[in-house]
Parts: sequence; C-alpha cells; structure tokens
Amino acid sequence: MNTYFERNIEDKYAYDTDNFFKENSMLIKNVVSKFLRTKYTNISSSDVDEVFQEIAFKVIKNGYIEKYSSEKSSLKTWLYIISRSVAVDYMRKNRRIYINVDDMEDVSEPENSKISFSMPEGLLSKRQSEVIRMIFWGDLKAVEVAEQLGITARTVRCLKHQAINKLRRHFGVTRERRVIS
Repeated sequence: MNTYFERNIEDKYAYDTDNFFKENSMLIKNVVSKFLRTKYTNISSSDVDEVFQEIAFKVIKNGYIEKYSSEKSSLKTWLYIISRSVAVDYMRKNRRIYINVDDMEDVSEPENSKISFSMPEGLLSKRQSEVIRMIFWGDLKAVEVAEQLGITARTVRCLKHQAINKLRRHFGVTRERRVIS
C-alpha cells in the first residue's frame, strides 16, 4: 500500500506531494546527477534542477504517486526508473542541434570519390565488416541487412555496436562522450 496517501472525507484520496518531494528530493537529484554525468558531458547543477522539476511535474500531472505500489517495487527503484527516463527525455529534447537552413551558405555536397576510408585489416570480423559496409556505405537499415545476411535485426545491431566500439578504440576516440540526438 502507498504510504503517501492520506484519507480525506471529501476526496477519495488526496496525496501529500510536498512531503513526498521533501523526503525524496535528494534521492531523485542524486539519481539524475549520476545518470546524466555518465551519459553526457557539460552537465550543470541547473540541468539537474530542471530535470528534477520535469520529474516533479510528470509525477504530479500523471498521478504517479497514487499509482505507486510497494508490492511491485521499492520506492528507490520506482523513483530511479522515473528519474532516469525523464532525464533521457529532457536531454534528448534540449541537446539537439538546430541549424537554420536559410543562414547556411551554399555548400557543395562531397563527391564519393573524394571520401576515402579503409577499414584496418584484421580489426573487425568478416561479419562485422559486412554489417558496417552495408549500413554505412550501402545505406541499408538493420532489418534489410538482416534479411540479406539471414540473421536477425537484433544481431545486426549488436554486430554494428561491437564494430563501432572496436573502431573507436582503434582510433582513440573512446574517452570522448557526445550527446547524439
């Protein structure tokens, strides 16, 4: 049963959101801060505060406190899941790069003959190389690659991820984290 409910004669249930957020604000802010710092660079305390406000808004607006059940999960786990998902949504929404096309100068598109990249020999497995070439040079989606190779799309995405990580390590790009929207 939810401990943040108070029985009220006039209303069926009225929950005390002030006490809820007073008791759990540090937990929520710590979860948000740790999660954002592991995924994104240049996170400030104002970002954490804004995500906290988004969480509070979402919890109150959607009546999540009412819906919480200690039988399903602990309060910490429940708050962690909500905090993490709101933090990801917030960062995706606010970290996109917007370019006004009207302000851009005429940029000629690069010709394929000018772009040259060769895979380092022996770094990737044969299957990883096939997947990378089909996705990036063949402009195919994971489902299309999966059909052609006779494997599942999940396997294609896994091979792509492994190959990209190997290439990042090889070219020394593993320490830099970026936000990709």
